[in-house]
Amino acid sequence: MKAKILLTALITFLLVNGKAFSNSSTLFIDVMEHPTKTYIIEFDDGNVYETQNDIRIDNLRFGQNGIRIYKRSFQGTRRNPRNFQDRLIYQGNINVPRNSIIKSELAQRNLFIHSIRPKRANQPNAGRGFGMNQRAFEQLRLSVENESFDRDRLEILTFAARTGSFNSRQVAELVSLMSFDSYKLKFAQEAYRNTVDKQNYFLVRDQITFTSNRRKLMDFVSAQGPVNPPRRGNGGRR
Repeated sequence: MKAKILLTALITFLLVNGKAFSNSSTLFIDVMEHPTKTYIIEFDDGNVYETQNDIRIDNLRFGQNGIRIYKRSFQGTRRNPRNFQDRLIYQGNINVPRNSIIKSELAQRNLFIHSIRPKRANQPNAGRGFGMNQRAFEQLRLSVENESFDRDRLEILTFAARTGSFNSRQVAELVSLMSFDSYKLKFAQEAYRNTVDKQNYFLVRDQITFTSNRRKLMDFVSAQGPVNPPRRGNGGRR
């Protein structure tokens, strides 16, 4: 009975948030310089995004948005980083019309707006390029934290993984909420299929305690086949 209530609540949450976010805007940023670097995008409302290649941000609130863009540099290798440093490369404001698509370009430490057009009413806004929307993710994390046992946490997370998408950092954060390695491993394997940046799954591995289970996760990832890196878009140009 409790499990049924938990799943019903989660389904209701996802449906309500899906409707609320559908009437929002999308920002595309074509990265002209160093397109293979990792970028951190931070807004004044507290939402933070991490991505490689060109940038797409869904569910952006309309009105004036303060934005900061950082370029992340790793020490060591990207797979086994020893440390990283974020360097601010742009800070400014962007005025976002309601329910619109904004195409822009990041070049020479400036953000150039190329076009702003209304979004069609039936145009999907899944936000899959960055995993789960930050507001929805915070609510999911809160639901998981409110559970006392790993088996109940895993039930909620498994449902979320099968019906939505995550990025690697989100999966790592959710894995860290569970106490026992066996449950951590089960969720990490379940979430892999719908993780949008599989090349960063080493972040998830680091949240697993025992070396044997870390090895099991990496063996599982290897068995899924090679990861195809995302292709760089053309930023709306022809």
